[in-house]
Amino acid sequence: MVWNHGFGAWWMWIPGLLLMALVVAAIVVLIVLLTRSTGQGRGWTGGMDHGAPPHDRARQLLEERLVRGEVTPQQYRELLETLESGRRGRSES
Repeated sequence: MVWNHGFGAWWMWIPGLLLMALVVAAIVVLIVLLTRSTGQGRGWTGGMDHGAPPHDRARQLLEERLVRGEVTPQQYRELLETLESGRRGRSES
């Protein structure tokens, strides 16, 4: 005979809920890792590397200005030479 009318395992929803939360967390972590490894989740920076050394960042900005047409190719070459000479001056000191 069943005396408790099938309500004896009322606590079984707790492990089920914990398992579901673990599965959802694993899916979120997997999506974050895949997004970072493919280079997508870079936000509004457009994939620019802000951890790059300053001279590389400056050169990257200069190249972007050339592409957008903010500087002429002649101005680009002059500014690039200025960057290069500044880099050589720092390395000699």
